[in-house]
Amino acid sequence: MTGIIGAMEMEVQGLVERMEEPCIETISGIKFYQGRLMGKPVVVAQCGVGKVAAAVVAQTMILRYGVDLLVNTGVAGSLSKDVRIFDLVISTETAEHDMDTSPLGDEIGYISGLGIVRMKADEAAAESFARQAEAMGINVRRGLVVSGDQFIASEQQRIKIKSSFPDALCAEMEGASIGHVCYQNSVPFCIIRAISDNADGEADMDFPSFAKKASQVSTQLVLKYLEG
Repeated sequence: MTGIIGAMEMEVQGLVERMEEPCIETISGIKFYQGRLMGKPVVVAQCGVGKVAAAVVAQTMILRYGVDLLVNTGVAGSLSKDVRIFDLVISTETAEHDMDTSPLGDEIGYISGLGIVRMKADEAAAESFARQAEAMGINVRRGLVVSGDQFIASEQQRIKIKSSFPDALCAEMEGASIGHVCYQNSVPFCIIRAISDNADGEADMDFPSFAKKASQVSTQLVLKYLEG
């Protein structure tokens, strides 16, 4: 079974509406929709914004529903001049850019206990998503997705993230925590993000205008992936 997590209603609504006879269960205040999408067994949930919210839902999907792949779908802010609004970023790996024990001599993003900074996404899922996106005529990039409990909307924030993660393609607020949970439970994962803004001084204006359309792009890709 595939688990699909989005932070906001707009990121999961299109999936829930297409589910066949969903069974709805509320756990920890979150509604989990279990059913079939494009003929495939899935469970879909809106986790809410931020790393802790996403981690709670990811762990629940693993323990309660036994998912064998977790997909995080939604929107993100670009951190690369080569990644533009409405482009798709598909994770090869992810990291928590706001995890910082550097005063102890660690790298930015180092996760104590796991002993790593970057968590590898599932290669087969990433390749499949990329093929589907290209077939849809969408500009797609594969690479590092970083997450933190911050809405990135200034050049200072961008510079700080890029100083530690120069190859990061986009920033958002949930994916790396889902990757963290999946790594700890040995469950494959993949992050799919459509770009809604450029994570700069205009991000607060761009996001409301473009987030809904960007969410539709990532939803269409997930449906194509399941269909294929």
